[in-house]
Amino acid sequence: MQIKVQKLREVMKLLEPVVPKKTTLPILQNVLIKDGRAIAGDMEAFVLIDLPEADIECLLPLKPVLQLLKYVPGNETLTTEANKELKFTWDGGKSSYPLVKAKDYPVIREITAKAQGTMDGNTLMAALAFARGYCASDETRPVLSGVTIFPGENLDVAAGDGFRMAYQTIPVSFPIEKPIIIPSGAVSLLYSLWQHTRPDVALGDSLVGTITQKRQIDVTFAEGKEGAPDKLQACFSNVAVQIALISGTPPDFKRLIPKDIPNKVQLFPGDLERAVRRLSAIAKDGSGLVQLSWTKDTMTVSASSDEMGEMEGTLPVQTDTPGKVALKSSYLLEYLKGKEGFITMGVTSKTDPVVFRHRASPLVIVMPMFPKD
Repeated sequence: MQIKVQKLREVMKLLEPVVPKKTTLPILQNVLIKDGRAIAGDMEAFVLIDLPEADIECLLPLKPVLQLLKYVPGNETLTTEANKELKFTWDGGKSSYPLVKAKDYPVIREITAKAQGTMDGNTLMAALAFARGYCASDETRPVLSGVTIFPGENLDVAAGDGFRMAYQTIPVSFPIEKPIIIPSGAVSLLYSLWQHTRPDVALGDSLVGTITQKRQIDVTFAEGKEGAPDKLQACFSNVAVQIALISGTPPDFKRLIPKDIPNKVQLFPGDLERAVRRLSAIAKDGSGLVQLSWTKDTMTVSASSDEMGEMEGTLPVQTDTPGKVALKSSYLLEYLKGKEGFITMGVTSKTDPVVFRHRASPLVIVMPMFPKD
């Protein structure tokens, strides 16, 4: 196999996130070169990248090869041979590694489609990436550790960890009959590949045309037990990603959204973020919460702890009804970060979920906390 160093370097970097650093199957720490493709995976997800130069079958150990390619000029042509050892040669140097048998690598089978179609990839990827931040980080409830896509004329994308959730309806349709749950790690992988691959076709030769192009993604689902999809394949640019879906029934996230919200408070997110950051040390030392109370035009943000005392601050708001609620400070800060313009905070009661809206962003719900009196 002969290939430019820069091209192989880019392919190996794209595959790096899916190659496990620790595994009971050491062979997975290699990249399979076979049939015009470079392939890597961790058994939960596999990435296949078109590589026309791949005219041999061999395994490339990811970490040492990336280390080598870092110090070989990108415009050099690299020749790869796999006989009794794995050997690289280029103008002015050579390197060799023990040969691992490619036939021992897991077999990657083509997905037999239950449903397939093409959709707006930018919209889908943005929705998945946002929702991923609201997945549960533990494995006690697997259905909460991924992003759920609900079927319908427009797809609903949701995720929640039991304390907060994100929910969004996107103008994308797809012929699935049951909800699917994509593991949060696979969402990160998909989004990373999407961000670091080029569109298939540019609109003209201009940079603006390339940036504003509507990118498409081909999606295929395979059917598992009881008719539910159990595997997803996403194809875009020169990349195909196969993902094992999470089995189980997700919560009905839509039912958690309050239908009647009597108390709506409008405020600037930067004002609230600064107020919460000022007292975050006290909140952290206490029970991790901040209390928000408001009149028609002013909100008071306060926190207290036995060791560090109390602190409060005020900011302007717009509302018709006074009220109060306590929320976890870290959840607030994560939501407020980077937002501009007005946000709307909807409160039904001190014990009901608090609803946050910001422009066209996904709706976010946070469960209140209950301070000691």
